[in-house]
Amino acid sequence: MNQIDFFGCSFTEAPTFSNNPLIGEFDILKYAMHCQSTKPVSSFLEYDLKYNSIDDFCINNFAGGSFGNHVIKEIIKNRVKILDKSKKNIAIVQLSALLRNPASFENIFENKHSAIRKFLIEYKDWFDVKPENVRNDYFVDFDNMDSFYEAHIKNLEDIIDILRENYFDFYIHFGWDVSTNDFKRFFEQNDKLKIIGKWDYEFDLKSMAYFENQNNYSRLYKKLKGSYGGMLEYSANKLEDKLRYVHITQDHHPSYFSNKIFYIEIIKPFILSILNLNKNYFELNEVLKFENFLAELIPTKESTDGGIYAQMQVEIVKFIKNSILNEN
Repeated sequence: MNQIDFFGCSFTEAPTFSNNPLIGEFDILKYAMHCQSTKPVSSFLEYDLKYNSIDDFCINNFAGGSFGNHVIKEIIKNRVKILDKSKKNIAIVQLSALLRNPASFENIFENKHSAIRKFLIEYKDWFDVKPENVRNDYFVDFDNMDSFYEAHIKNLEDIIDILRENYFDFYIHFGWDVSTNDFKRFFEQNDKLKIIGKWDYEFDLKSMAYFENQNNYSRLYKKLKGSYGGMLEYSANKLEDKLRYVHITQDHHPSYFSNKIFYIEIIKPFILSILNLNKNYFELNEVLKFENFLAELIPTKESTDGGIYAQMQVEIVKFIKNSILNEN
């Protein structure tokens, strides 16, 4: 079996469901699971493979909330040790922030609900990450910031080298704009890093409630503008603010619609160079109806309380059963 491995932080992390899509079929109820908060790129690809009856490629998602780039590298290193190199394996890597919240360091290694702890139960070899190897993602243990940036540039080089040596093909991109002027200086001097996907962006933002990099926000013109955008900014260029994010005012993770745009315009063309995906489930009438409903539903929710997302899922299921499947 050929493997398609996704790596990243919470932007890429996907829930695990017992009911997976079936080969050659499309089930709108299964598809709608988790869309009220987000649907990551790996889920879109998984449905594309199944709908196009491709059964010799397996989707794996090794991303987790608060993972930094050193954590991502350690997981990739563990993964490739047991990867069958004779297969047409593909890796898609979403890069995280250069520096995460120090509290996240304790959370991912001590909290029993963290992605590291959760995955260790099922995939022990792949998620055996030593805290001492990834401190640079959470602490600045350097005498000067140049050394800090150099360590992170070296880490990005290492990730690219591991991918080149172990995968048939790979795609690597930023998740969001994490740049600073000093980081740009080191990044632009390094030819190896030029393959990392980044995009220019400029879009309206009514208020400064944004995931990161506030330096790129103009309070005068209410715009975000930069040249090191990731998947979040790429899609935000093409969506109004009420549909860009999981939640309009507080949770600025990319929404279903942001992930869909990035999948269709960036990741799917990369996959099409390897696989044939002629059938397009996005054209199905039931998907169009569902997306229209979701686009109306997301802006109506004004809290990031987990109960809100559960309530949204109930509303989605009711809509699908009553208005798409015509079940009373």
